[in-house]
Amino acid sequence: MGKLYSLLRACMTSDMSLFKIKTKKNSKISTLIPMVIAIYLMLFIWGSANSLFEKVVFMHIQYVFLSIFVFGISIMTFIEGIYKSGPLMFNCKDDDLLFSLPIERRTVLFVRIFKFYIFELLFNSLFLLPIMIAYIRWAEYLSWTYFLSSLVMLFMLPIIPIVLSCIIGIITSGLVSKFKYKNIAQIIISMTFLVFVLYISYNVNNLFKYFVKHATSMNDVITKIYYPAGVYAKLVTNFNIIDLLMFVLINISIFVVVIFILSKFYFKINSNLKRVTINKKTNITDLVIRAKSKNKSLINKELSTFFKIPVFIINAGFALLLFILATIVISFKFDSVIPFLTDSKGFNLSKDLIMDNLSLLIFALISITAYMTSITNSVISLEGRNINIIKSLPISTKTILMSKIYSSLILTTPVLLMGDIVLFIKFRINVIDMLLLIVLSILIPLVSHFIGLIVNLKYPKLDAENSTEVVKQSTSSFLSVMIGMILLMISIVIIIRVVGKINSTLVLIMATILYILIDTILYLYLITRGVKDFNRLSV
Repeated sequence: MGKLYSLLRACMTSDMSLFKIKTKKNSKISTLIPMVIAIYLMLFIWGSANSLFEKVVFMHIQYVFLSIFVFGISIMTFIEGIYKSGPLMFNCKDDDLLFSLPIERRTVLFVRIFKFYIFELLFNSLFLLPIMIAYIRWAEYLSWTYFLSSLVMLFMLPIIPIVLSCIIGIITSGLVSKFKYKNIAQIIISMTFLVFVLYISYNVNNLFKYFVKHATSMNDVITKIYYPAGVYAKLVTNFNIIDLLMFVLINISIFVVVIFILSKFYFKINSNLKRVTINKKTNITDLVIRAKSKNKSLINKELSTFFKIPVFIINAGFALLLFILATIVISFKFDSVIPFLTDSKGFNLSKDLIMDNLSLLIFALISITAYMTSITNSVISLEGRNINIIKSLPISTKTILMSKIYSSLILTTPVLLMGDIVLFIKFRINVIDMLLLIVLSILIPLVSHFIGLIVNLKYPKLDAENSTEVVKQSTSSFLSVMIGMILLMISIVIIIRVVGKINSTLVLIMATILYILIDTILYLYLITRGVKDFNRLSV
């Protein structure tokens, strides 16, 4: 037990920044910002849950919506778990150290899944805890059993989604390990699955609306679909200690059994993923050394880093994939998109207004893609312990930083321009608007790239044990995404406000001037304050 506790403590402190004790001057700020955002999110969910319970209290079905919330949060955990299970469990930097210790390998697997559980428990608490608190005010009958049931549910709920996501992560990684080009295979499989989940989510939304409409029978449906949600609703309305103990026993049993089964395949898959495939023999006489410019070498290095890390590609490139899919849908089935834009509960635009301002539709699509594509928020952190080597190179800091911006533009610009051309042909956009949109396809992503790099310089994570921790769990990635979402909402609101009131060409001209000004300010900040931040970095 002592060895297990020591191993858990070591893995928590080395792999999850949340458990680290920092000594940097900005540690208070980097801890405070996520906490403030988390509290704001919990207050928002609490307020929304209160409003919903108030609307259904006269129907006496509050407990039904507890089932819906539990089911919905489980789906979120499952989807997020699929996204993270593979990178968190495979090809970790501490594999060689852990496997060389006198510890059962099954224990190593348990520690990694348990660490995954802790993270998802915190994630679930952000959503479930405010809902449970909101229910207290509107419950028809409340006793100590509600608090006991809610506490048990809070701790047990992540287990089944995590187990399912780990199984899929193992299967995905197992398939990947059989391919010669493992990274490409993992990216294709992961992207395909994410698109599939997105498609299913769209249909689940319609299914959810159906459930809300037929709320009286919802509890029975949820109980049949998902056991934890049904048990929670039953415990809240008619508490039974046997049901509670059975729920705990079933979850723990599933956790133990799955760890036992996965341990049979986990280590073989992990070793296959580390296996290096040699393509062919190369004679030393065939080697040719070509000199490259500093900028080109740095850009090639950044692109190579990007394409070597599947989780980086998936995280940064998913919005670009959605842009491609949106372009295809708009080009071939534009009539199916119009109802979404004209819906009174959505954008509430008239069809004639949309058809007269198609340039602004493309502008909005570019903005959505640009602000959802955050590549540079991890590029400094991914340097890791090599940062001192990079700083020692005979290259100016400005050149190093701008190479990261250029490489990000190389990744985003071609995709946006290809989509633009397709939409230009589809909508027969005039020449002036085409030129302005092409320029904006460079300027808007540039804002996102500058912001991501500046934030990453402020909050670097150079001591991460794996790339997933940097890309998905760092302060800089979180802040960059939040800033991007805020800017996106502002952009969409402005576009909706001006559409039909100002000529679309004039709107694009004003946007171009504004983004040139913003990019210039961010560039000047990067080559002054950003350079100082980079020079202070050290491991």
